[in-house]
Amino acid sequence: MKASIIKISAAVSVACLVSIPLIVMAQTVQTINNPLGDKYNNLSAFIPYILNYVVKIAGIIAIGAFMYSGFLFVKSRGNPEGIKTAKTTFMNTCIGVAVLLGAQLIANIIQGTISSLK
Repeated sequence: MKASIIKISAAVSVACLVSIPLIVMAQTVQTINNPLGDKYNNLSAFIPYILNYVVKIAGIIAIGAFMYSGFLFVKSRGNPEGIKTAKTTFMNTCIGVAVLLGAQLIANIIQGTISSLK
């Protein structure tokens, strides 16, 4: 009986000691700083910021895809099947670039509309 009372009192003592820092910290207000700074503190400013970097990275990938399709044209050496593959690669790259630039245009229009409503 004495052993169980000692175990219970030890468990309660440990629980109290562990919870004291949580109780003390509950009275202070902690804020989380925005890692992007005060410039991007709302969604209408953040989306163009992210989309700008996406367009830059996709532009580099598109340049590589255009170079690859040109390599396929040279590699085909007049082979109709190779030329067809190169044309398909070139057309898909053009469509991808058009979709990317269209997405950026739509995002800029929406961001401008949201900014004008403020």
